[in-house]
Amino acid sequence: MFDFLKKTKKPNPDASKLLASILVVFPAVQSVTYDSKDETLEFSFALNGKFSQEDIENFLAYVAESVETFHHLEGLGGAKIELNVEGVYGTCFLNVRRDVATLTCRELSLLTELAFNYFGDRLIEEYDGSIPDEDYLIAQEDYLEQCLNNMRQLRVEGRLVGVRERERVVVYAR
Repeated sequence: MFDFLKKTKKPNPDASKLLASILVVFPAVQSVTYDSKDETLEFSFALNGKFSQEDIENFLAYVAESVETFHHLEGLGGAKIELNVEGVYGTCFLNVRRDVATLTCRELSLLTELAFNYFGDRLIEEYDGSIPDEDYLIAQEDYLEQCLNNMRQLRVEGRLVGVRERERVVVYAR
């Protein structure tokens, strides 16, 4: 009868912290989405400039080979990864979808480093004017790893989205 009186579903705090931490630790990640249906995280990196189809295909092959090698060295059998790029001219988005069960903070670092090494200053990174000190980033990475471990043990329902909004990080249930 009164739809506005229905309680809105609040996002799981552990899942919200995970998404926020990813955005804090990795300024190149523009958005991150958690989908409970297939228990995956999708990261979006923004790229500025014009790219040929060959550029994109070469980059996707480079990332696929690098991540496959990383998974082999880390003993991560059965890891699921999907890569795609939306848009070709102007600003485009590299989307990486990974299963939460095998994702590590080290792999997120690798993905960010691969994008930076390949695209250089065309990779859009959002800093709030100051680069955090190394001790802070190490503590955040440890916290992020803890959040990932918690996500593997929890059953989080719904879909959460984390985005950058200027100097803030916003996480909402969708």
